[in-house]
Amino acid sequence: MPICKLEYGDLYYEEAGNGLPIIFLHPPGMGRKVFRFQRALCEKYKVIIPDLSGHGESTALLEMVSIQNYAKEVLQIIDFLGLEKVALCGYSSGGSIAQEFALAFPDRTAAIILSGGFAKVESPALKYEHLLGMYFVKHSPQTLAKVIATAHTFDKAYREELINHMLKADLRTWFHFYNESLTYSCLERLGNLSAPLLLIYGSRDFINQHLRTYERELQVFKTAIIKKVSHQVPVKKWQEFNKELSTFLDTRANFSQ
Repeated sequence: MPICKLEYGDLYYEEAGNGLPIIFLHPPGMGRKVFRFQRALCEKYKVIIPDLSGHGESTALLEMVSIQNYAKEVLQIIDFLGLEKVALCGYSSGGSIAQEFALAFPDRTAAIILSGGFAKVESPALKYEHLLGMYFVKHSPQTLAKVIATAHTFDKAYREELINHMLKADLRTWFHFYNESLTYSCLERLGNLSAPLLLIYGSRDFINQHLRTYERELQVFKTAIIKKVSHQVPVKKWQEFNKELSTFLDTRANFSQ
């Protein structure tokens, strides 16, 4: 597996395919394994799936875990790979990194895809979910990994793969990633987004109420609501997810301004 060497350690990533580069950004703890079904997109695009620092096989550890520093880490990956522009696909809190990157480095951003994304934690339920995650990282990460993996798949082998991968995460990083996601907000800067944006939500996901924020702050973006699924769209409805992502990227020139 390829390695991106940084000053503070090595980042492991998967890379396959050619075409427009897409970097997939995972939520706290999960690592790259959550994007198993997005590997199929390498038939049309250059797919890049890293274990962000403090996750999975990566030995790199951020001294200060923050959404801003993760965005800078993504830039280092892009520079390391010699890429000019990339599309960013952030799942759940990984979407915070994607948004921060697009706002900080607009000239390096071709498009943004957020699955279950939010500009700011605005609902009590989402706040409580973050606080629960932080509690279990401290007191029982094994339980947390099992709960998250079970929510994503009924396939026993894949569930065990997710659990084992999550338990490789650095606990300090895992905790602070949750905390940073909880307190992060790009709400006041959301109108500055210049890259084409696609929002994907599950019809049964309470997080989809955050769509109202984007409707309030932005005039031009695309939305896809996937039926009969909650938050885990990239895994549980991956065919529909990949199709929506591909259609969006293939037509992004039509709404790039």
